[in-house]
Amino acid sequence: MWLCLLCGFLLAGVNAWAQSEGDVIINEIGNSGTAKSTYAGGDYVELLVLKAGGLNLAGWYLTDLSSLTGEPKATEGSIRFSDAEGSVFRQLIPQGTYILVWLSSKDSVADVARHEEDVSLVDGNNRIVVFAGHSYKHIDRREGYINLTGKDNLALLKSWNRDAAIDALVWGGTSRWTGCQSTDLGEQALGNGTVVWFVPEGTSVADFRNNAVPQNWKGSTGASNSSPGWANEGIDDSSLQPVKK
Repeated sequence: MWLCLLCGFLLAGVNAWAQSEGDVIINEIGNSGTAKSTYAGGDYVELLVLKAGGLNLAGWYLTDLSSLTGEPKATEGSIRFSDAEGSVFRQLIPQGTYILVWLSSKDSVADVARHEEDVSLVDGNNRIVVFAGHSYKHIDRREGYINLTGKDNLALLKSWNRDAAIDALVWGGTSRWTGCQSTDLGEQALGNGTVVWFVPEGTSVADFRNNAVPQNWKGSTGASNSSPGWANEGIDDSSLQPVKK
């Protein structure tokens, strides 16, 4: 009997801390592609933490592979948020934090979108900035390179498992990751040289979780419309931010 009660308590604890779809979302993607006259800031993905009380991402993955067993092509790969000592992703990342992951080489990021690594959670700017190939303490490169193309997908996984997707976007490509509702933006939405960002219908946390509706995404080829690491222009994210005393 005591063993059953203990097992029940442990399972309840696991479920209480389990991450689910909508705890963190893909909020913006930049695809520099090969179109020289359009957005050329560099490939990036912006995540937004929505879980009340925050979460840590240690051991999670970002990938543009379409499945667990997919053979990486020249433009495909995966990275892992490090769980090593000193990694910012071992810490509890507060609700309302923007996590900017530069997929392009740090040296190739254009001036219009240039950032330095930022892994402080106490500097008051509500963001983390890391580079897939340069933030060695915080990012583990697993296989290949994530270079976004005109037909692709990008998935956030809580483990390397086909059913572990927390969020996934597709534009003209395929995705066989399960665990969440994949958002099909359509091939034209994120072609080479494009930025897309999510626009919630309201200001509540529930509205921010509803990023699976393609109509709630906007796109642009202008570099001035990109806002990696910051709230997009005209979007009120005050419901996600702590109340200032």
